[in-house]
Amino acid sequence: MEKIKSIIKLLRPKHSVKNLLIFLPLIFGLKDLTLKDFRTSILGFIVFCLVASSIYIINDYKDIEKDRLHSVKKKRPLASGAVTKKEAWITLSILLLVAIIISFTFPLASIGLIAGYFVLNLGYSLGLKNIPILDVVILTSGFMIRLFLGSTLSGIAVSPLLYLVVMSGAFYLGISKRYNEIIKTGNQTRSVLKKYNVEYLKSIMNMFLVLIIVFYTEWCGNVYPEHRDLFLASVPMLIVLIISYIYVA
Repeated sequence: MEKIKSIIKLLRPKHSVKNLLIFLPLIFGLKDLTLKDFRTSILGFIVFCLVASSIYIINDYKDIEKDRLHSVKKKRPLASGAVTKKEAWITLSILLLVAIIISFTFPLASIGLIAGYFVLNLGYSLGLKNIPILDVVILTSGFMIRLFLGSTLSGIAVSPLLYLVVMSGAFYLGISKRYNEIIKTGNQTRSVLKKYNVEYLKSIMNMFLVLIIVFYTEWCGNVYPEHRDLFLASVPMLIVLIISYIYVA
């Protein structure tokens, strides 16, 4: 039982919440939804979870020695020895095999997006994460790929304004990840952190927060003209959420 728990921990299931972005086109799409739309998107969600978990395994495998020297990361399954290297590779193979089998039912564009995500993040794990700016761009692209995967699976086009909202939010999350790492652990845990400074990251984060509010307001004013005032009423709620998030963070 402990071994199973360790393998599940290796997959980092808590990060699967990011994959819910795949359902965004379904939620904000302007068409009647069918059971097939939901079924295909759910399968896409499952496949993306499997592929994302495989990347986490590769990343942990590559950083196993470095993680053992870290006060927190040394508790990760591979670094702590709770999961052996052989078990990690077997798990990785199973995840990718199941993901490939399910993906055969997807449109070609969806398969391309999933493959692109895997290759891009493989490159990130193998060294691209050490290049400033590019590391944040790759983190951001992961969110955008999820959005467009949901679009290709459901057949619902992503509106330009929704795209801009998600893009701004994705850049904010990517930059805030680096900002929080510097604030909490300094610049010694990642080599790329030595090439950033807190003031720079904070200013860029603020810029994208403003863009989120602006683009979301524009989206609310255009998505359903007949219910424009109702949608615009959610803008102050978004502002309060952002203010609260900044206060807590």
